[in-house]
Amino acid sequence: MIDAEPQSPRNLKLVSRFEYELLNILRFLLGHLDAQQGLQLVCTKRLAPRFLSDNCMHLVKDTLAKSLVLHLTRAGGWRNEKFLEKGNPVGGRVWDRIKLDERKLVFSDAPLGFLIWLTASNPSDTKEKPEKWDAVEDLTAADQLFFTLAAAALRSDNQVYEVVRSKSVFSRNPLAWLFHPDDFVESNTTTAPSFANLFTEPGAAILECLQPRLMKHWLASERTKSHVTDWTVMSRRGAAELLMFREFLAAAEKANRKDLARFLLKALSQLFENHTPDAPYWIGGLTIKQPTRLADRIAIQRGALAVVQQAEVFARWDRVARSVGYFDDDYQASQLLKEDYEAANVADFTAKAKRVLEQIEPLKV
Repeated sequence: MIDAEPQSPRNLKLVSRFEYELLNILRFLLGHLDAQQGLQLVCTKRLAPRFLSDNCMHLVKDTLAKSLVLHLTRAGGWRNEKFLEKGNPVGGRVWDRIKLDERKLVFSDAPLGFLIWLTASNPSDTKEKPEKWDAVEDLTAADQLFFTLAAAALRSDNQVYEVVRSKSVFSRNPLAWLFHPDDFVESNTTTAPSFANLFTEPGAAILECLQPRLMKHWLASERTKSHVTDWTVMSRRGAAELLMFREFLAAAEKANRKDLARFLLKALSQLFENHTPDAPYWIGGLTIKQPTRLADRIAIQRGALAVVQQAEVFARWDRVARSVGYFDDDYQASQLLKEDYEAANVADFTAKAKRVLEQIEPLKV
């Protein structure tokens, strides 16, 4: 039994009923409240006050800051790993590698505006159009992380998520794209959001922490692709993944932060670690709404292998790293990358990936 003295009334933060519900919705979006209870709060309409109290503002800021730091620490910040810092390999936990000023989380007004809108409206109400809201300012790296976690929480309700995912804080959020690009790609979407700020601090620190979760996410995604039965669904998913990985890997290369694509390198390595799956491993479930044109079917099959196609990027990066000489400026960085590529056995999984891709090419069967 644990004894604790009751908190002094002077230390309690008194808030209104609306503010109390807003804070609980915030807890739900950050993973600290049961999903059923959180969605029930989200789907209840309330009258918003003209302003929020200082107590509520303090609690929102405190909850955001502490919860996101805790999330990043648990996700991977605690790991003693090496990443590139200013072109040189640096080891340690994230707080050892990166100065406090460079990894400090700073928020704009967007998260608070979203919380007020979500608490006041009912996005699941199809009869009454919810009050319009969207952020007008550019999101900070901390904002992007918050909205990525919010997207993960709200995905459990299709009606709510269908409304919120179209808002720019989600649809133009590069971090949210890294997890679920197909959520934000429409039939006429030809561009992905810029990934540039994920390779500068504090975005790079966030991405370093999220490497293990990104790796697990994409490995699980590949292993369940054969469960997709609808050719239309696979078409959308493949197009989104091809678009996202093309832009993300190009941004990593431009920023000289290829180490931040380590999650994909490890996912590919584990995917092909013990055997070479055949193409049906990815496309074997496709049975519904098959396109009549052969060209369309082949294009969708290629898209389904979007992750597999990225093996060639790592093979090229491996060749570049091996060509760097001892007296070249980026020699130290190349050594870290070579260690990564050797540990992942790039040559082996690239050869296996090539064999899988050849299976869907009509002129090579």
